[in-house]
This record gives sequence, structure tokens and C-alpha cells, in this order.
Amino acid sequence: THRTSANHFVGTLRTKGLISDFVWITDLLQGMDTVDFKQRWSQPVQVGRLERAERYYTDVLTSACKERDGIPIIQVCAVVGLGELYLLRHDPKSLVKAAALFNTTMELCQQEGSAGSHDESPVADVSKLLVEEEGDQHGRLRDYKRRLVARSETCAKAFSLLLETWNKEAADIADIADMPEEQRPPMDTEGSPPDSYLANQGYSLLKDDEYPKAAFLLKKALDACGEKDVELRAKYNQDLGDALRKMGDVQQAIVHFQKALHERILLGKEENEGDVTTVQLLVLLGGCLSAGEQFDLAHAYFEAAEEMLPMYFDENDPDLGNSRKLNDLLRVAFLARQGKTDEAGKIFRNVDPTTPDLYRSLASHTYDQGLLIETIQFHETAMRFAPDNTSNQHNLACMYHVRAQHAKEAGNDDIYNKMIGLAEKNFQQAISQNKKDGKPGIGLSAEYGNFLCRNGRWADAIPVLKGIVELPKSTEDASGLIYNQMEMTTLLEEIKAEVKNTKDRSLPVSQRHFAFYLLTRALKETGEDEKAEKIVSDFQADVNSGDKRLSWSLLGYSLWRTGRLQEASAAFMRAFDNERSSPADDLARQNCAACLVSANLNKPDGPTEEGASKPTDEDNFDLD
Repeated sequence: THRTSANHFVGTLRTKGLISDFVWITDLLQGMDTVDFKQRWSQPVQVGRLERAERYYTDVLTSACKERDGIPIIQVCAVVGLGELYLLRHDPKSLVKAAALFNTTMELCQQEGSAGSHDESPVADVSKLLVEEEGDQHGRLRDYKRRLVARSETCAKAFSLLLETWNKEAADIADIADMPEEQRPPMDTEGSPPDSYLANQGYSLLKDDEYPKAAFLLKKALDACGEKDVELRAKYNQDLGDALRKMGDVQQAIVHFQKALHERILLGKEENEGDVTTVQLLVLLGGCLSAGEQFDLAHAYFEAAEEMLPMYFDENDPDLGNSRKLNDLLRVAFLARQGKTDEAGKIFRNVDPTTPDLYRSLASHTYDQGLLIETIQFHETAMRFAPDNTSNQHNLACMYHVRAQHAKEAGNDDIYNKMIGLAEKNFQQAISQNKKDGKPGIGLSAEYGNFLCRNGRWADAIPVLKGIVELPKSTEDASGLIYNQMEMTTLLEEIKAEVKNTKDRSLPVSQRHFAFYLLTRALKETGEDEKAEKIVSDFQADVNSGDKRLSWSLLGYSLWRTGRLQEASAAFMRAFDNERSSPADDLARQNCAACLVSANLNKPDGPTEEGASKPTDEDNFDLD
């Protein structure tokens, strides 16, 4: 049966007059491993000849799959042949297809058999295999699988070479391992393998949305695990890429996602878990390339993921579908920013690429998903079509500030200075536009005051914040600012803790009371203690029973900063609900208790019981 089937395929080729071309294909591929990869990359094979070869291999594969008693080795030959041809094309889409085909071939080669010679190229002897008499197919399939590892390595090299030019910029960016000493999280590896312990600490910080610190620890874990454990390195690289992407460092994230994919390909596992992870990596890398405006390459990775999806997921996997759609939307935004609106309009028929509301809506969606760079890109596109829109300027300034703070923590001063400059420019434009429109812009001013305080410009913040608290109180002051997990890094530590302790990591803030809190802090930082006392008293008079929980916490922090500890504890007591318990209530209770204990310890006529002794080191505790 095998001989008949094999002769049938060769006979079909001969009938079509294709047998000489088929032999040429095998001759072309025979010397692939003897040619220097970079030399072959710089001298591509003529595309026309490759297209003919692709059609022939596709015909063979189609016939083999239709044959009821098809021979596995023929399917393997055809799939590998297609993979080799795609590898010769050198473009992103073909390279990723080649990797997917090689992975598919490994699936076809699951049967085990006796070992065979593997000195020849697996495709060079295709014509011989097609006419060979019945033999040990199991052994040949097993032999093919071993040889495919080298093909996968070639694909991995292709990925590296493909991204080499684009990644040159990433090499000039400060590495997360160079994080300044004062920003680094504590590291303790006692009692556990160093890489495992560092990684666990990193995962904890990643869950807590502390992306730069998490990335630093994961990079240390990666360095500590060595070169031998490829699977562990792949995991660390993937998680490190995830942390870097969330802090906006797309270029470095792509480097580590690409390394993780390289290592997954080298693993060449049969287990579903490994292949599922590869699919997820293809989607992650594609999404990251979209954010880096490498849309064609991103599309190629999405296609590769789509080819593998039916084996492990539903064909309509939402992650892939959403990532693919986001890639197209980012492409629309990119073309629109370049003024190519006609080209952008062809991607989605019913979408007007010149509508700023479209990009504002998309920015809101990516903001909720925690996608920083994508949010910035959509806001920048909205700005192109509505340059005087205060909301655009305000939102873009806040996103630039987020990016700046992540860069500062990571020790990347160039990005920090650039982003701070852009944030300042957009804040000033928004404030100026508000004045032209005759609007007070209290929320905008409060956020600008926070921007100044967060970056140590306390003296500059004072007049901005005074302008807010001196205005008459209105019902609009109670709301207007909402901070979520993406913007936590732009807040002072006390407010950052409040965001972390809310149920959904989203914190509504009274813009007026936020300004009172910031002004108190700015006056204390500049040494104007008496003025700070006056502002806190005004703050006390401004807060009433109708205000939200956070307003009482802000008052508590302000009183604490000015040394009025018993009043601070009373304010924190108003901030939690005795009927219910939540993380936010727990934080308010802790603050209330800390203020009470501190007040007792700081009393001039404090505890005077006879026999009292100075507490030992073990008795001391950190009130914070």
C-alpha cells in the first residue's frame, strides 16, 4: 500500500510535468545547512521560484491528507518542505509560518521507532523517500523529529536576526538591572535557591502592580538560574517581558518575549502545556510589537498563533481575537498620525479615522486594561485631530507622567526627562485652554499640583494648590478625580497605599480635599510649618459628615503630618465602617491605631509607673 501511494504521488508530479522541478527543489534545499545563515539572509532566493516550489509541496500535502490510507512520512516531507521554503523567504510572516510548520511536524512525528542516520538534510532525500519501498517508517519519523530541532534553532536565529535592527535602540536603554540603589527592593535568598526566591518576590510585586521592582527581581532571577534550565529561563523571560510592557518599556519587553519564544522553540516539547505556552507567547509578542508600531511583524505572530490554536483552544480564542483587532486599530491610529487617513480608512470600512472621539474611546478601553503605551498612542492620535481639546491634553499629560515615574524607578533618566517635559507641556496647554474657555478646571489644577509634588517641586505646587482651596466649596468638588492601578505610581506613598487597598484598585478622590492634603504636605516640605497648621485647620472645617471615606483619611494624613495625632486618629476612625470590613477599612484602622499609640508615647507626661524601663530592641516596633 505504501509503495502504491508513494508511486501515485510521484506519478502525479510526473504527469503534471513537475518531476524535474521537484528534484530541483530538493537540490535547492540540500545545501541549506552548509550555507552561512547571514550570507543566505543577505542574498534571498528568487521569489518566483519559491512560489512554484510552494505550490508543488502544497499539492503533495493536500493529496497526502486526502488519501484515506495516507503515509505519514509523505505528510512530514511536505510540511517540512514548506517550512524550509518559508525559511528561505526571510520576511516576518514567512519566518513565523516556518516555525509553526516545524512545530506541526513535531506533532506528526510522535510515533517512536528505531534510530536512523541523521547526517543528511531531511528534505534533500524527499524524492527518494517518495519512491522507496515499505520500510521502517516509525524509525524515520523519529529521526525526522530529532532533525527538526535544528530547523527550529534556525527559525530562532531568524527571529533574532529579524529583530536585530529594531532592537538596537533597546540596547541603548538603561537595563532594569541598573536600577538605582534607592529604588531597589530588598533581596533575601536565605533558605531557598536564589533564582526561585527572587522570582517569587518578583511575582509578589508584579501582583501588587510594582512593575519596575518586579522587573528588577525577575531579571536577577533570570541571571541566577544559569543557562542549563531552558524551560525556567523561558518562564522568567516571559514574566519579565510582561512586567516591562506594563511599565511602558516596550523595546526591552520585546527582547525578553523574543528570548522566551526562542527558548520555547528550542525545548521542542510534545506536551500540550509547552505548546499552549508557545501560543500564548506568540500572542503576547504580537501585542507588544503592535505597541512598538511593528504591525506587519505583529500580524505574522498572530497568524502563527492562529495556526496552532485549534490544537489547544477554541478557534475563536478571545485573547487572540482581541489582540489582532487591537493591532489593526493601532495601525489605523499610526497611519492617521502620519496623515495617511485614506490608507487608514481602508482597514475598517465603517470607521472614520479622523474622528477624535474614536481614539478617546479606544484610549479609555486600553487604560482599563492597563496598556500604557497603547493608551498614549490613542491619546496622541486624538490630539492630532483635536489639538485644543482640554480633555486630550489633560489625559495625555497624566499618561506621560505614568511613563516618567516608571522610567525614574528603573533608572532611565533619559526617558524620565523626556516624559516629564511632555507632561509639563500638556498640563500647561490644558490649563491655558481652560482659562480661554472660562472654566475653573479644579480637577486639572489638582492633578497638576500632584504632578509638581510627586516630582519634588514643592514650592511650585503651593500657588497652584492655594488657588484651589481658596475657591468656594461646591458640589462638584466632591468628585472628579479617579485613580486606578495604572496611575498609582504618580501618587505620593500614602495615597498609593489607599489605591492598593481599594477593592477594584480604583479610587475616587475629592479634588478639593486632595488639594488640601497636597498643600499641607508642600508647606511642610518647604519648612512653612505655621502655614501648614493653618491649612490643616481650614481642612478640618471643610470636611463634614457628608463627605466620602477618603476625605477623612486625607484629613487624617494631614493632621498626622502636622503632629496632631489624637485628632488624626479621630479622622481615621471616621474613615472606616464598623459595620463592614474591607482592605480600605483595615488600612484606616491601622492608621488610627498607629496615631493613638504614637500620641501616647509622645505625651510629655506619658507613662510614669514606677519600675518602668526603656523598651528593648525586641519590644520596639515600626509604627508605619
